[in-house]
Amino acid sequence: MNKQLRDDFKKYKQALIRRDFGRMNPMQFEAVTAVNGPLLVLAGAGSGKTTVLVSRIANIMKYGDAYNAESSLVIEPEDVALLKACLDGDKSLDAKAAGLICERPVKGYQILAITFTNKAAGELKERIENQVGEQARDIWASTFHSACARILRRHAERIGYDSRFTIYDTDDSKRLMKECLKELNIDEKTLPHRYVLSQISRAKDRLLSPKAYAGEAGDDYRQQKVAAAYIQYERKLKQAGAMDFDDLIFNTVRLFREHKDVLEDYQNRFRYILVDEYQDTNHAQYMLVKLLAE
Repeated sequence: MNKQLRDDFKKYKQALIRRDFGRMNPMQFEAVTAVNGPLLVLAGAGSGKTTVLVSRIANIMKYGDAYNAESSLVIEPEDVALLKACLDGDKSLDAKAAGLICERPVKGYQILAITFTNKAAGELKERIENQVGEQARDIWASTFHSACARILRRHAERIGYDSRFTIYDTDDSKRLMKECLKELNIDEKTLPHRYVLSQISRAKDRLLSPKAYAGEAGDDYRQQKVAAAYIQYERKLKQAGAMDFDDLIFNTVRLFREHKDVLEDYQNRFRYILVDEYQDTNHAQYMLVKLLAE
C-alpha cells in the first residue's frame, strides 16, 4: 500500500509541475527540470531560451529538485488526496501543494543570473516574480559588470581600492589615455589612443596585468609602447581611485584568486549560476564563472 501511495504521489507531483510549465516542448521542459550539475542549452533565435531561463529559475525556487527526486516525506493518503484535488482544479490548494512536494528549493539570493544588458536583467526578475512572488527580488540578476561592481563595492579594500571607487566610462578612458600618451611622448599618429585602449582591453580579457603584458611584448617596439601606456594608465586610474569597465571583471577575478575566503563566501552563497548567451563570454568572464562554480 505504501508503495502505491508513493507511486501516486510521484505521479501527481510530476503532473502538477508539468502543469506549471505546460507551455513547453519536451526538450525545454527537460532543461527546466534538470537542476543538478552543469547544463548547457543550445538553441536558435526565437526558440524560447529566455522562457527556459526564467522557468528554470522559477522551478528551482518553487520546487527545487522535486520533479526528479524521490520525496523525503512519509507519504500519507491525505497528501495524495490533496495533490489530486489540486490537479482537479482546486486553486486554493496550490500553495499547500507546492510546499508539500518541493525538495531543496533555494532562495533568490542563492541564484546568480547573468544577462548581457541591464534591461534584460530587469525583465528577467519581473518575469520570475510573476511566477514565484516577491522573493524573486533577491535574485542577483545583472550583467557581468554590474555583478562584479557589487562584489567590489564590498571588498575593494582587499585589493587596495576604496569601496567608493569611480567607474570610468569610454570617454573617461579615452581622456586618460590621451594624457598617458602625452606624458610618455608617444605620438598618436603612430599609436592612436583607440588602438592602445583596445590592446589593453584584450589584455584584461586575457587577465594579463601590466607587468605580464610587458613581459609578452618582447622586442616588439610597438607592443613595448603599448605596455608602457598600460602601466601608466593603470597607475593613473589607481591614483584617481577609479576602475574602467574591464577592471570590474579583471579585479573581481584577482580578488577571488588572492583572497580565498571571499571566493568561498560567494561559492557558498550561489547554489545556481545561470548565464544567458553563454557563447558570447570572453576568457575573463569564463574564469569568473569557473571560480564561482568550483
